[in-house]
Amino acid sequence: MTFDYRKLEEDLTQLLAAMTSLAPSEVSEVREFLAAGEYGVAFETLCGIIKEESKPVPKDVRRKIRELAERMKIDPTWWAGISNGE
Repeated sequence: MTFDYRKLEEDLTQLLAAMTSLAPSEVSEVREFLAAGEYGVAFETLCGIIKEESKPVPKDVRRKIRELAERMKIDPTWWAGISNGE
């Protein structure tokens, strides 16, 4: 079974675009990791920004965070509070 990295990058890019509360510098930081193919680091950075800066996360985005994290096998400590709306 081959992992579809193109789809993963697309999903992460859409997730990033849906987070309208992010500052341009925060978006740039995550995009740098996406451009380098560091998808796990991009996801963890996004979650870190959301938590540290108490960014509001729309309900549909919280669901996508959970789905992506589970697909990527990201440790729940990075995303659990966000996907639950905490």
